[in-house]
Amino acid sequence: MSGLGNNLNDLRRRVQKAQEELAQIGAPEPPHPEVINTTNLLRTNEYLAKTDEKKTELLSAYEGYAKQLEQIVASLLSIRTDLNAVKAQTSRTKRKKPQKKQRVKKRKKTKRRKVKKHKKTKKRKK
Repeated sequence: MSGLGNNLNDLRRRVQKAQEELAQIGAPEPPHPEVINTTNLLRTNEYLAKTDEKKTELLSAYEGYAKQLEQIVASLLSIRTDLNAVKAQTSRTKRKKPQKKQRVKKRKKTKRRKVKKHKKTKKRKK
């Protein structure tokens, strides 16, 4: 993961450098009325070629930067998925652990009434 971070920093520096170079080029110079039209067109073309080159470098740097960020996000999502699986597994193992034996409350002995069985005292006559 540290390799991704270093690479990401390099790409960020590359993006910043391209932005600074593009800003240094500045705006195109206005056409000079004293020179011929072709010269003004050549100067404008030169300006556009420089800015186009810098913008291409900038887009390339942004592309690499975006790819690195996508890899980091994918890694983070994978880590999150793994972490959720570990959490689920630990919660299952916690439930499976034998719990401390709970004391069973003993019932108080109560006096039971004895039920008397009535015996037939009379014998049947035949």
